[in-house]
Amino acid sequence: MVEAPGRTKTLLDLRLPAERDSVANARLAAAEIAREVGAEEMDVKIAVTEAVANAVVHAFRRRAPGTIRLRADRTDETLAISVADDGDGMMPYLDSPGLGFGISLITKVAKDVTFDSSDRGTTVLMSFEAGAEAGT
Repeated sequence: MVEAPGRTKTLLDLRLPAERDSVANARLAAAEIAREVGAEEMDVKIAVTEAVANAVVHAFRRRAPGTIRLRADRTDETLAISVADDGDGMMPYLDSPGLGFGISLITKVAKDVTFDSSDRGTTVLMSFEAGAEAGT
């Protein structure tokens, strides 16, 4: 399929429960997309794992776990992946069970990263360079 320059193609759109098993499911789905579009698979896996794990561990401290949405889009030579939760937003967590390296790892492996947070949830938007799609 030939697409016009600058058009966005949605490759993945998953809604996952905010639970531990979703981290592995998201990582596997993102790795498959990375392979398909020629993005650096390990970088994508690290970034998605950290973003989803952060949502599972931190997003729902004040209420019952909600939903995490994993979306992957391709535009030209870019793979854009977003991880969005419907939690409480980013806030200090002094008793965090994590090591505190998640955001640093994401910013290290992704080409570009933005964070958007409010009391309606957090969205992490990450981009990666992509090569040729498999089968083209």
